[in-house]
Amino acid sequence: NANQAGKTRHVFGIVADPFGAGVGISRENPLDHPKHLVGIGSFVPVDKAFALARRLFPGLQSVGVAWNPAESNSEAFTKAARKACRELGINLLESNIESSSGVFEAASSLVSRGAQALWVGGDVTVLVALDSVVAAAKRGRIPVFSIIPPSVKRGTLFDLGSNFYRIGKETGMLAVQVLKGADPATIPVTNLIIERLAINRQALEGLRDPWKIPEELQTRADVIVDERGVHEKPAGVPKPPPGRVFKVGVVYFAPEEGADLCMKGLFDGLRDLGFLEGQNLQVRRAHAQAEIINIPSLLQNYDNQDVDLIVTLTTPCLTSACSTVKKKPVVFTYVYDPLAAGVGKSRSDHLAHVTGVGSFPPVGDTIDLIQKLVPAVKSVGTLYNSSEANSRAVVDVARDLFAKRGIKLEEVTVTGTGEVFQAAQVLAHRGIQAMWITGDNTAIQAFEGIAKAALDARLPLIINDPEFTERGALACVGLGWYEAGLAASKLSARVLLGERPRNLPVEEVAVKRIVLNHDMARKLGVKFPDALLREANR
Repeated sequence: NANQAGKTRHVFGIVADPFGAGVGISRENPLDHPKHLVGIGSFVPVDKAFALARRLFPGLQSVGVAWNPAESNSEAFTKAARKACRELGINLLESNIESSSGVFEAASSLVSRGAQALWVGGDVTVLVALDSVVAAAKRGRIPVFSIIPPSVKRGTLFDLGSNFYRIGKETGMLAVQVLKGADPATIPVTNLIIERLAINRQALEGLRDPWKIPEELQTRADVIVDERGVHEKPAGVPKPPPGRVFKVGVVYFAPEEGADLCMKGLFDGLRDLGFLEGQNLQVRRAHAQAEIINIPSLLQNYDNQDVDLIVTLTTPCLTSACSTVKKKPVVFTYVYDPLAAGVGKSRSDHLAHVTGVGSFPPVGDTIDLIQKLVPAVKSVGTLYNSSEANSRAVVDVARDLFAKRGIKLEEVTVTGTGEVFQAAQVLAHRGIQAMWITGDNTAIQAFEGIAKAALDARLPLIINDPEFTERGALACVGLGWYEAGLAASKLSARVLLGERPRNLPVEEVAVKRIVLNHDMARKLGVKFPDALLREANR
């Protein structure tokens, strides 16, 4: 409420339900939010916590919860708990509290009403008095479980919730994007869940019902409390075991500088993690020769070979992998919008065999750059292949942002590289004052034709692919694809070492780069502002 005017950019994190917080964030459209505000929600999977409780005690029929109705997050968690209990046939007993001083009495009343376990959601009032909940449960010889790890250190039997450290890192990375100039209005609000499991073997002692923690769960747990103390699983990616050769199949659209740089980041990262090509890593590479029709057969070939992992670069390859690959895990990178490509509903709710790294381009910053270079701009032209999900997603965002700046976006679509030069010529004669090309794979493969059409018409060409700037663009606000490949290397290593893609949230890595072409500026008679020169030279 203090920032309703939107004068200060605002990044939030570790918010259970930002869509229900009453600040104007749409649950249906993640890009529909206040233009100065963006962040990451982390609504914990309450249903999984109750399912796990039933697994540890199959006879579980009633669970008690004390919660404060004044907390909107607590209300959201309690509603989720009601739904989970209905589906599992569990009776959820509820007791409302107004302050922490009433927690022990409320918990004790739930025990006397027949609760076989007490559950603690994300209720701050209750968490402050968690020791009182545990004490009441001990008197009734029943366990407490929660969605806030590591509450096991205070006596709960288990906690199945979020890894707030890693979500905090993701929030920090998002803040860095905004500090470097990314427009919050162009970044979707997402729900990110990175699960963290904590178990407490000592809490089994003295329980009246036969609760059991299986060995498999102890192996999976991030935190274990036993008679020897608290044990936390070390962070990071373990080294590959000696003696094994891992096999990776890489599929990409066509050879070009951005893909090459991304692959360099990927394999540099894998090398640092102990996977060395030619030693314990065998890599097979194949590209589609810039033809979308060739992609499915390349993926099917790897899917039927003995590779341990398929890595895809570019959106067309990812889109095809989502439907074509049936047997192998997939890690993707060099992709703008993985959700638009068909990966899933959100970064945490995605296809079971697919995970990877998305990198949405800085569209708002691109428009800022165009306005700096062409101050009176009223019309900008773009061309793209409408069958590429990445291009559609970016142009959809750009269309609205250009309109808000009073700029008309002229669009021409193509279906193949052979149409690009003529389409660029048509676009150049539509009265536009600048041309903008985002990372459309079809357009990039025929980039020289676009650059020629723009130069012939004396139009500044602005792009989102840094590696192509010197080939005829005036300037670029793009992404560091090396960093995107580097991020994908960690996910690839984790999958190679046995983790399931379904348990690895899709990551967003977008490191902004500004590149200026001084030779093209001289040809067009454009003078770069001093502030822009300083930013490009950082």
